[in-house]
Amino acid sequence: MVPYILVAPAVVVLCVLFVYPIARLVQLSMLDNSLVASSTRFVGSQNFVALKSDPVFWSSFGNTLMFTASSVLLHLALGLALALLLHQRLRPSIRSVFRGILIVPWMFTAAVVAINWRLILSPFGVLNGTLALMRVTPAARPVDWLGEPALAMPALVVINLWRGYPLVMLLLLAGLQNIPPELHEAGAVDGANLWGQFRYITLPSLKPVIASVALLDAIWNFRLFDLVFLTTGGGPMNQTQVLSTYDYRLAFESFRFGTASALSVMMLLFTLLLSLAYFRYQQS
Repeated sequence: MVPYILVAPAVVVLCVLFVYPIARLVQLSMLDNSLVASSTRFVGSQNFVALKSDPVFWSSFGNTLMFTASSVLLHLALGLALALLLHQRLRPSIRSVFRGILIVPWMFTAAVVAINWRLILSPFGVLNGTLALMRVTPAARPVDWLGEPALAMPALVVINLWRGYPLVMLLLLAGLQNIPPELHEAGAVDGANLWGQFRYITLPSLKPVIASVALLDAIWNFRLFDLVFLTTGGGPMNQTQVLSTYDYRLAFESFRFGTASALSVMMLLFTLLLSLAYFRYQQS
């Protein structure tokens, strides 16, 4: 019994912090929206059915998928490019300086990132002022990057790209440093140029790392709330409304706690599937 006794405190903490809240969430998803505990009633799957017929839910689901896919692809592209740059034969001091500069966005909280980017992208912000000086856009008609329905989602993806690429860059850089240099030397001897070495040596060697990073990044971006909420709040016209921000509005603005709990259960199941895919890939 000694091993079980030693593990018991951690199991109790996990049950209190994870198992009970999840069980309570599932219970709330099957109750009505009453705020008075004595008048709540069991409604079964009605909250899930209500989401099925909710057009904002489907638009938020589409926005979430588009935001997640765009963020993951851009994180991988920029992170890999910068990791390759840092992996070049540079002086250690120069490499350390560049590495320190490139991980700066990772040091800021979501609130700091959101406030600064809202100031940059506002109609009278730095970006519009720079574009006006370069005569790209007229100064009399500044672009509202976060207020235009067609530009809000691309701007949000760019903000998330700036904030999220450092972690992907570091993970891919670690993967690059684990590739034996003898492979590239053998490829050079066989006549492979830089592109050939990248295509036939670097990318195949990085596939496990890229797959792991992509799955983790997809999980993080699918449930991302703070950056979206503090930057656009889901607007304009629900163009940047994702599932996490819509869940918040259902619960704390519309007070539809049952429907919000049902949406949380659906998000939990989706992220659970991604997590299972990640762990299964790690074991393969």
